[in-house]
Amino acid sequence: MPDAINITLTEDDDGAATFSITSDGSLFDLSSATVFAIVKPTQHVEDDDDTAHLLEQGDGVTVVDAGEGTVRLDFPDAVMGSPSTWFYKIRVTVASKTRTAIWGWLTISDA
Repeated sequence: MPDAINITLTEDDDGAATFSITSDGSLFDLSSATVFAIVKPTQHVEDDDDTAHLLEQGDGVTVVDAGEGTVRLDFPDAVMGSPSTWFYKIRVTVASKTRTAIWGWLTISDA
């Protein structure tokens, strides 16, 4: 079951957040995994909708420590530019199987 983590950032800040991915309560080794994230206006918007933002490794997603399951998301300027609320999810693919590891609401507060 994925972890639910809601976060609040301030508009026009650097827009980064770091997460620890777990599985059954233990840190998940990402050494053989691909990690990506999707940020969209609500959970009801399709992942490939024009309003959704795909973050991939090297372009918005950084695996900080694979062995410890630590990843950093750098949210795009389009998300961070004004007060709003977004739905996000971090997904992990291992051996051709993809699962949602973390999901939640990202609130951008007024500066």
